[in-house]
Amino acid sequence: MANLALRTLNEYDTFDPIRNLWRNVLVVAIEDAIKIKTMTLKFKHFYAKQNRRWHELDYVSLPNQDFDSVCYLANLDGNIVRRKINETLERMEKTYGKGDMPDMPWKRLYNTNVINKNYTTVRKM
Repeated sequence: MANLALRTLNEYDTFDPIRNLWRNVLVVAIEDAIKIKTMTLKFKHFYAKQNRRWHELDYVSLPNQDFDSVCYLANLDGNIVRRKINETLERMEKTYGKGDMPDMPWKRLYNTNVINKNYTTVRKM
């Protein structure tokens, strides 16, 4: 067992192309779900009017036999993978739009009393 950058590598683990194929299938499914979640959060006013179910989100977040079979073929536990995905999607909902940047780019600049730009001070009138 060698430790490479805090990741344990099993020296006797052989290359398994079938396992890697199914892991790539999971990666694509998770990427699709994250893209859909980002899109629905970004344009929530548009998607709130629609009563639509996203199959990409349902596939990775709700229990189903197909997802569990893919996880089994990828040599992963489907329940743990689903739990991690759901945690990530919930974290995206909580933190989306809560960054330090305002909605309008000039809002922070407009609301400040003193603006420092290139070592010069400009006072708001």
